Amino acid sequence: MKIVNSIIKGEPVIHDEKYKIHNPADTREIVSEYSPATLDDVKYAFDVASEAFGSWSSKTPHERAKILYRAANIVEDGSEDLARLITREMGKTISESKAEVERVSWILRFYASLILRINGYTIPSQFKGGLILTIREPLGVVSVITPWNFPIAIPAWKIVPAIATGNTVVFKPASLAPTIAYRFVEILHRAGLPPGVVNLVIGSGEKIGREMITNKHVEAVSFTGSTNTGLEINRIAGSLDRYVRLQMELGGKNATIVTEDAPLSEAVEIIVKGAFAIAGQACTATSRVLVHIDLYGKLVEALKTRIDSMKVGNCLDPSTDMGPLASMDQKKKVLSYIEIGKNEGAKLVYGGYALESGDYAYGYYVKPTLFIDCEPRHRIFQEEIFGPVLCVTPYSSIDEAIELANSVKYGLTLGIVSRDLSKIMRIAQGAKTGIVRVNRQTVGVEFQAPFGGVKASGNDIYKEQGIEALDFYTRVKTIYMHW
Repeated sequence: MKIVNSIIKGEPVIHDEKYKIHNPADTREIVSEYSPATLDDVKYAFDVASEAFGSWSSKTPHERAKILYRAANIVEDGSEDLARLITREMGKTISESKAEVERVSWILRFYASLILRINGYTIPSQFKGGLILTIREPLGVVSVITPWNFPIAIPAWKIVPAIATGNTVVFKPASLAPTIAYRFVEILHRAGLPPGVVNLVIGSGEKIGREMITNKHVEAVSFTGSTNTGLEINRIAGSLDRYVRLQMELGGKNATIVTEDAPLSEAVEIIVKGAFAIAGQACTATSRVLVHIDLYGKLVEALKTRIDSMKVGNCLDPSTDMGPLASMDQKKKVLSYIEIGKNEGAKLVYGGYALESGDYAYGYYVKPTLFIDCEPRHRIFQEEIFGPVLCVTPYSSIDEAIELANSVKYGLTLGIVSRDLSKIMRIAQGAKTGIVRVNRQTVGVEFQAPFGGVKASGNDIYKEQGIEALDFYTRVKTIYMHW
């Protein structure tokens, strides 16, 4: 069992109160134990981050890049252990965890390279002997609040561009996954990050979340989590007597549209990967399939067969397709939505129950679940479930498919499976989402491209990842030169 604690100014913060993190695949195993941060700890962390900002922001991009490159090498060298820790702490399969760790090393190298080329631009002046130019400057102290489903990748794609551009950070990970967050901050310090540049505070949002937004040193808040929590953060920030920059990545209710010309076997693989990766616990997960009526029956039968072949169980076994849910609360929520779906008239054709006997007895397992004949009036069609529950709906025309896809409050990502370019482009242009994935599963984004949703999936102002991430973590200063 590993002991983890908050880290402020490079030092652990230890209290008598302790919480244990259990393996969701086998709750008899204790993965780690941690002391939750107090409100005073969080205030101190912000004071420390504010103190550290001056010296850190004055370092050259090359000096900061060296640290990020070293961190990437450390992540790569320890990738096997990091992946196993993720799997034991939050329950994703070992192959999913390895892919997440690999992404972190790429993120570190990407922003290490990018900050060497960060630039402003010059503008002609209306006056002779004049020139206007712009430069980018860091904001100051950034508050980073992350979820448990990508417990090292999401912290990386927020923290790395923040510190690369000269900001300092107070980082609150999800209470379900503090161990891998602790390891990530350890790695940054091993790579040479000065104490105080990134400060880790482990604790519940109920106790310390408000301070993460309202502290006097906070210049910006980057949050990934539920839409309701995002709206509450927005309300709190809006009530302050100063402006706080907000970046919100929130929920999703993502559809994959399958046209009548789509290859059946390819469509099935794309849907299954999108729906059941990390047990459906991704904001980009496929939770709705909209399929042309001519292909509907065949696709449903093929999905049932493919889902039945999935191996659910031990996440450390490379042959496992799907692991447990991350917590008992997650399990209860998913099972309650399955009952809602049945009661509202959607047709359950596969799964729909907890796995609780034999090897499953001590884990939070739910059988992959398939509903068909789902309608927009059904809550399982409209609401984010965050679990291995997929609903299938037929459509008759491209216009109807687009209307169905857009008929939810969310707008994160849309999948399209088709061989018809004109249909692909009509759907892509009609989709009210931030991302469209063609002939690929909705889960999975690339670090070098901008990421973010519209409608209730985000505040749609600042994108994450890609070069666009730098827009959030820097401000533009205009300089008028005359001689």
